[in-house]
Order: sequence, then C-alpha cells, then structure tokens
Amino acid sequence: MRLPFQTSLSRLSHRLRELARNRPEEAEEFLDTHQDEWEEIAETDPGSAADILEALDEEDAADLLQDLDADDAADVLDQMRAPAAADVIEEMSTAAAAELIAEMEPDQAVDLLAALEEDELRDEVIAALDPDIRLAINRLIVYPPDSAGGLMTTDYASLQLGITSGEAIEALRRLHDEIGSNLTYVYVVDVQGKLAGVVPFRELVFSRPHTGLDEIMLADPVAVTVDTDREIVAELIQRYHLISLPVTDVQEHLVGIVKVDEAMEAAQAEATEDIAQMVGAGAEETVYTEVSVSVRRRIPWIALNLVIGLLIAQVIGVFEDLIEEKAVLASFMPMIALLGGNSGAQSLAVVIRAMAVGSLPPGRATRAVRREAAIGVINGVVIATLSGLLGGFVAQDAVIGLVIGIAVFANLVAAGIVGASIPIILRRLGQDPALASNIFLTTVTDIVGFGGFLLTAKLLLGL
Repeated sequence: MRLPFQTSLSRLSHRLRELARNRPEEAEEFLDTHQDEWEEIAETDPGSAADILEALDEEDAADLLQDLDADDAADVLDQMRAPAAADVIEEMSTAAAAELIAEMEPDQAVDLLAALEEDELRDEVIAALDPDIRLAINRLIVYPPDSAGGLMTTDYASLQLGITSGEAIEALRRLHDEIGSNLTYVYVVDVQGKLAGVVPFRELVFSRPHTGLDEIMLADPVAVTVDTDREIVAELIQRYHLISLPVTDVQEHLVGIVKVDEAMEAAQAEATEDIAQMVGAGAEETVYTEVSVSVRRRIPWIALNLVIGLLIAQVIGVFEDLIEEKAVLASFMPMIALLGGNSGAQSLAVVIRAMAVGSLPPGRATRAVRREAAIGVINGVVIATLSGLLGGFVAQDAVIGLVIGIAVFANLVAAGIVGASIPIILRRLGQDPALASNIFLTTVTDIVGFGGFLLTAKLLLGL
C-alpha cells in the first residue's frame, strides 16, 4: 500500500486506523516497512497507535510494539484496552513484557496484569520486575478491580502538617519528576500518615510563603476507603467536580488517589457490565474473553431460561383445550408478551440507570415503584384500548378484543411494577441490581401475559 508522506501525521494516523480496521494485513505491512513513520505516530499520538494495534493480529501487534522505544511502547499500551493489551503481552517473552510494564504507571500496569488469562505468566512477569516496581504493583494488585483500591494510583503529592507554603513548594519541586501530571492537589497528612486535608495546587502557589498548610488546606476532605465500590467513587468525583479523590485504608492512612479519568472509565465499565448482566452474560466478559470461559459463564443462564421456558409451557398447557377450541387466541399471545416485556424493560432501564448514577437512594425506592406503576396504568389504558379494538377487528370477535384489552392492561401494569421492583429487591439482598434482571422480568411478564390472557379468555368466552 502507498500513502503520501506529504500528508500530515494526524491524517496518516487516521488513514492507518481505518486501514487497520478494514485491511489489517496491509496496515501491518505498511508499518513494518515504514519504521520511522510508525515511531513518530507512537511518540506523538499513542492513542491512534493503540487503535491501530488493537485492530491487528496479536502477534503482529507485539512485533510492532517491540520495534518502539520502551517508554513509547508503554504509552501505547496505556492507551489500549486492558484485554487487548494483555493479548499482545502474551505474545512477548517474559523479559520483553516486564521491560514495557516497568515503564507504565503502577495502576495501569496492574490493570494490564489483571487482564492476563494465565496466572503463571502474570507471576513470571511480576517476578522479572525491579524490586521497587514489583513492590508498588503487589500493593495494588491485591485489590478487586471494581474497588477504589483497584482504581487508585500511588503517585500523588502528600506533605506533612506543620510546614509552610514556601517549604511545600520546594518539596513539590523535588517530587515533580515522580508525580508528573498528578500534581493537581496536595494532600496533607499528619505524622502518622493519616489524611488531614487537601490543598489545590493553585491555592498553594498563590499563598504567602510563610503561611502554614493548616491555614489554607480544606480539612476533612471527601475521601473513600480502598474497598469502596467504583460506582460510589465515580459518583463522588462527579458530584463534587473533583480531579482526583483520595483513598485511605481502614485506619485512615492515605494510600493513593483515584484520578477523574480512571473514575469515568470505571463508570463506563460499570454501565457495560450492567448491560451484560441484565441479559445473563458474564460481568467481566468482553470480545477478547476466551470462548471456553464465555461458554461457562453463559450456560447457567441459558439453562435457567430453559427452566423458565418449561414453566411458561406448563402455564399454557393448562389452557390447551381452550386454545384448541379457539385457535385464534394463540396468534395474539406473542403480541401480549412483547408489549409487557418492552414496557417492563423500559422501567427496568430507568431504575437501574438511576441507581448507577446515585440518584435513587433506598428511601426513594417506593416512590420509584409507584411512579412506574402509574405509568403502567396510563400506558395500559391507552395501549389496551388500541390493541383491543384492533384485535377484535382482526379476529372479527368483540369478546376476543375485550380479552386482549384486559390482558394487555394487566400485563403493562404488572411490567411497570416488576421492572422497577426487581433491581430494588436485588439491591436490598446485597446483589448487583443488574444481575440477570431482564431474565427475571421476562419470566414475570410472560407468565402474567400468557396466563392472564388465557384465563380471561376462558372466563369471558365460557369455554
């Protein structure tokens, strides 16, 4: 493939991203034969370089990554999604992988290492690291990835109480190379290392040199512990418009910070996890997950669907004689179930979203259910009337139209109540509100829809 080099680097990066997505072999061939251009893209635009590598075969991506300087390669790995980066690392030797991970920030390195499928490889890479780096990673890797500890970085600025602003600035100058871009807030700790306050860097710069930190710091700042769920972390950062959030251990010792970009990524991950769990897919499953792992995670929920399907079949079977007598009833059953399922899914999505952003505290749960019930009643009246008239016309039977209307109304009201209630009940049980919620919802709406429809038909038709 030929690309004009008079084009800007940004345009070249864009064209290579598109080429990698559509014709990865050609993109790999071009990059392999134009080393200077590849190095320049990686150095100046690691995000684009990451997009390119993610679209290529893992082995080719690993070769291209190892063609770069270690610090540039680490920057590119930083920009890649952790599962994709892990696949690339797995194609490298232990020494090569350790060299790149050593150049990454500890929190980013931990995300990558946690994504490795093989525990043995992870242990080998960690063992090959410099002792100081290995210690920093081991301190973080013990925390669950969905906790504040799993999101935090240990690169932050902290100073002790008792020093002045001038002394603080001098100390920060010495720390600049180590902290880098994380120098936005200065956290103040006491002699025991416990979090005492926070000083915005701007406030520190503009204060008088002899002013004590205790005079300009915000005492008792918003903070979380290492085991705080990532949803709460993201909510606090968003609510208080923070650039970073301090993390303490159970003794209130400052141990790290969660940066806003990590929190937003965590919020996105939580949202996608909820979507997966609503339909019974594994919370950690991605397109990079091994087939065998995905199968093991999905089969239990599919088996549950089988059991639910048999239960619904039994409900329908009770009315077998009725269906044989009035076969036209069978043609309307999917419509009734579909209306109930869609209506319930709307209520479910609204409630789960409210929980995810922290706008539905437990005390407002009953109000949310009442609201969705009211919506179900109003929608039920409108849709039931419409479906009853249309159904009666199609069946040429006013009684069947009435049956359809009653069944639709009952199903939409039930769907609204159940759709709002399921995530609330799961939360009260200490479970993830999104845990297969859609499966439970479908069970209820199908049973109410089919059972209610056929029971109403039996009563009104006298069969």
